[in-house]
Amino acid sequence: MRLRFLFCLFFCLGISLRAAIPPQPDSDTLKKIELAFPDWKQVASERCAVLRGSDLWAWKVVLERSVSPDIKSDAPSRKGYIVIVLVPDTGIDPGKDFVDIFNWETPDNDLKQFVLYLGRGRGYFWYMKSDAGRLMNTQAHMKLAGGENMDAFMAKALNVTDFELYTSRVAVEYFRDRGDKCVPLILESARLWQLEENTPPIQHLFALKLTGSEEAGKALIKFAASKDLRTAHQALRLLVEEPYLASDSFYRRLLKHPEYTGSVVNIFRARKKGAVLVPDLQQILKEPRTIRQYTETLAALRELQSAGKFTGLPEYDAVNNIMFLMMRMGETPETIKYIPLDANGKGSTSKLDEKERQRIAPYLAAFRKSKDFEAAFAAALAMAAFAPENKNIAKTYTERVRKLGLELMRGLPAERVYDKLALLERNLKDTREQANLRQLKREFGER
Repeated sequence: MRLRFLFCLFFCLGISLRAAIPPQPDSDTLKKIELAFPDWKQVASERCAVLRGSDLWAWKVVLERSVSPDIKSDAPSRKGYIVIVLVPDTGIDPGKDFVDIFNWETPDNDLKQFVLYLGRGRGYFWYMKSDAGRLMNTQAHMKLAGGENMDAFMAKALNVTDFELYTSRVAVEYFRDRGDKCVPLILESARLWQLEENTPPIQHLFALKLTGSEEAGKALIKFAASKDLRTAHQALRLLVEEPYLASDSFYRRLLKHPEYTGSVVNIFRARKKGAVLVPDLQQILKEPRTIRQYTETLAALRELQSAGKFTGLPEYDAVNNIMFLMMRMGETPETIKYIPLDANGKGSTSKLDEKERQRIAPYLAAFRKSKDFEAAFAAALAMAAFAPENKNIAKTYTERVRKLGLELMRGLPAERVYDKLALLERNLKDTREQANLRQLKREFGER
């Protein structure tokens, strides 16, 4: 009924404005379209009737491009297409009802295609068929007003699974800094996704995060309580990244979880509220659930109790420099080549060991001067228990680091070391870390 009514209105307007409406779009607008798509070839630019028997017309522009051979594409013809239809602005906005009266048929396309009414601007109503990214960019570039609800469109686009998830990636980025008003749309899209798919709504979580809004923070907290661990962990990871969308009380509850202890300390540091964490960190230091949590907590406590005078722990600095200087070519990703290789491409192991010891000697000396047992133990422990998950780190490097860590640990008072190892043994939860600690304790005893 609405479409029939619009046809009648436009028919009358077409008669009354016969002399006023030019026979085609102005050259500036057509040129602006051409310049907006520099890598595309215009294959059609022609008039098409809106209503039979009326002088009211529309103008269709079709652009084409070949997909690069280097890019994998789902389009058999390896072509992409854009179709833009301009309808003269006669004063009455036809809205999306006019979408169905035009022929949008194109050959296959390399990306998921949508037809949208983009709004009015430059004296025309704009309709377009393209991928989500170019629809969004064209509306912004041409400064079009009105049009279909782009927030709602992009929320639905989050659920599209096309080539390399292009559409959903565009939709995620669209929501950056869009605020609270978009949160209900994203949540409804996530609800539909969860009804139809077996995978977590990861793209929806990222979209919520990018809105940067308080309501999005509340939504992410609910996702963090999901029974689906993948969903919960992704929501938590997003909540501990800037911008920090949750409340202090939420982050304090999260502090005890080893994976997030360091991140929560960073959040309270950024909020200039670190001092409130001291009692919680002191308790964690008595009951550390992982070795990393133990070492991070000790450093955080020293910083927060220093009244702004903290410049770092020399013991930690020494160990970090030692581990860096122990890297040999090819043992870790992007390692620096310290020792020249011989003509056969192999360096002498004994020569490498000798040079390595010379490089780390100043830092070994600095470590051994330490009067701070707690910091020295934690730093030595980080080396002695070194067990990287990154499979690109060579076993030879790991073994040398662990061996030197034990050497540093043996330079500390044995009784106090055993007390600390016993503390860790009582509290570590991860079975792999428990096994690692048992091995470390056994090797430490083989003095």
